[in-house]
Amino acid sequence: MSNQAAAIKILKSTTWFSKCSNELITALAAKLELLDVGEGHVFISEGLPMDKSMILESGSLFRTKMHVVDDLVEEEGGHNKRRASLSQSLRNMKAAEVSSTIQENAVVVDIVQGHGHVTGLLHIFSEDSCAFATVTSKTPAKVWIMSAKDFREILSSNPAFMLDIMGNMATELRTGGKSLRAVMSQLHSKGLGGDAKENEKETLRVLCYDTTSWVSDAFQPAVKAFNADPKNSFQMMVDFTTERLGPQSATYSAGYEAICTFVNDTADAGTIQTLSRLGVNMIAQRAAGFDRVDTKAARAYGMTVARVPAYSPYAVAEMAIALLMAVNRKTTKASSRVKMANFSLDAGLLGVDIHGKTVGVMGTGKIGQILCNIILGFGAKLICYDVFQNEAVKQAGGVYVTKDEIFAQSDILFFMMPLLPATRHTLNMDTLPKLKKGVMLINTSRGGLVDTKALLQGLRTGVISGCGMDVYENEQEYFFQDWSAKSIQDPDLTALLGEPGVVMTAHQAFFTKEAVDKITQTTMENLRDFKLGKCEFDHPNNCIPKDD
Repeated sequence: MSNQAAAIKILKSTTWFSKCSNELITALAAKLELLDVGEGHVFISEGLPMDKSMILESGSLFRTKMHVVDDLVEEEGGHNKRRASLSQSLRNMKAAEVSSTIQENAVVVDIVQGHGHVTGLLHIFSEDSCAFATVTSKTPAKVWIMSAKDFREILSSNPAFMLDIMGNMATELRTGGKSLRAVMSQLHSKGLGGDAKENEKETLRVLCYDTTSWVSDAFQPAVKAFNADPKNSFQMMVDFTTERLGPQSATYSAGYEAICTFVNDTADAGTIQTLSRLGVNMIAQRAAGFDRVDTKAARAYGMTVARVPAYSPYAVAEMAIALLMAVNRKTTKASSRVKMANFSLDAGLLGVDIHGKTVGVMGTGKIGQILCNIILGFGAKLICYDVFQNEAVKQAGGVYVTKDEIFAQSDILFFMMPLLPATRHTLNMDTLPKLKKGVMLINTSRGGLVDTKALLQGLRTGVISGCGMDVYENEQEYFFQDWSAKSIQDPDLTALLGEPGVVMTAHQAFFTKEAVDKITQTTMENLRDFKLGKCEFDHPNNCIPKDD
C-alpha cells in the first residue's frame, strides 16, 4: 500500500474525518507524515505552541501534565509564550530516560490508545493555542502527524472544506455540548449559575465534603458571621454533603470554586483532574494531614491546597496519655465490670507504674514535644527519635537515640510522626522482633505508621502487651460512620476489635472544643486568602511542596 493510500485509510478510520468528502480527505492525506517511534518519544510539550495534530495507528501514548513554570519567552511577532521547563527538557533526554522521568515528575492525564484515535485536532484550529499536556509514546507506536500550518492552509484553500469538516465534527461536539448544557441546567436550578450582577458582592462557592454534625454545627455560624462582616469584600456560600470526596463524588463539585475536605477524603490524580475540569481551583483541608492529596497532580493542575497546620496539639497529646492509661490500667474493662455489679479484682486488671519506666516518643514536633512534657511529669525516663532533634525536648530532659535503640529500650512507645514514605509501616514484621518484650504501643498520629498484621502478630505473641490506637491504616471505609447495624468486611479491623489488649477510638484525638474552633477559624481564613488572590505557593498555609 502506498503512503498516500495508507494515509487515506487512517483518516477514514477516525470519527473526526470518516464522513468528510473524498476531496478533503485526499488533500489532508497528502500532508500526513507517518512516524514509527520507540518508547519515550516526545511529540508535544505542555505549555509550548501547539504545532501538530496526531492520529494513532498502533501503540499507545501518554498525555501528562507537569508543573508549568511561568517563564515568559519573547516570540516572533511580539507574542509572549509560556514555557514548560520540565516538558522542554524531555526533548534533550535520551528516549530511554523519558518514561522514567514522566513517571517521577508528571501526572498522567490519560492514555491515548486505539487505532484511529485523534489527539490535538481542536487545538490546531488556532495559531495561538498552547499544549495543555505533554504527549509521549508509552510504547513503540506508529503515529500520523498533521502540522497545524498545513491543516489551516488546506481548510482556507477551499471554503467548502471548512463546512465539510465542521459538519463531520458536529456529532462529536454535540455530545459534549449536551452534557455541558445538562450540567449548567442543574447549576441554574440550584441557583449556582446566576448572573453575578444580581448580588451586591462577589461570592465564593464552597462544597464541604464528608460532613457530619460537628462540621455543619461549626461552619454554618462561622459563614454567617463572615457574610455579616462589612469588612469582607465578598460573600461565602458553603454547601454540605455527607459524601466523601473520590473519583465519583468529585462531579458534585460542578459550579463550586473551592471544596473543603477532611482526613478520609481522597484527592488522587483522577479526582483532581475532574475537579479542575469542573472549575474547582482550591482544596481547603480542614486538618493538618494531607497524605490523601496527590500534591503532584494538584501542582500540575494549578490547584491551591491549604491545610490547618495546627489546631490543638494539646488535644492529641492528652488523648495519647488517655489511651495509655486505659491500656495500662484496664479502665474500659474495669468500668464494664463494675456496671455489671462485679467489684472483684483479679490479674486481668493489673497495671504498672509509669514512674520509672522508659518511655519512647517517635516524632517530637509540636504534639510530640507537649507529650514529652507530660511524660516527664510522671517521673519516667524519656527517650526520643526524630530526624530533626528538638532542642526544647533535650533541655527538658529527653535523650535522643537511634531507631533501633528506641525499639529495644522502650517499655512504652508512642508514635507521633507524620505519615510519609519514610515513616509508613514503622512497625512491621521486620521491626517487630526489635521491640522490647511487653511494650505498650500508643498511636494517635496516622494509621499507616503501623502494619496491622505485624501489630496483631505482636499482640498474639506477647511482644506487644497492649495497644492504644486512635487511628487505623484502613480506617477510611469505617471511621466517622455508624457501622453498628452493618457487617464489617475488613478481617484485620475485626481482629483488632476482638483483641483484649487493644483500646481503640475512631480518630477523635483532635476532637476538643478548642481544636474544632481553631479548625473552623483557620479553614475560613484559608478560603478567604484564596479568594483574595493568595494562590498555590503564595498561600500562607500551602501544603504543596515545590519539589515532590
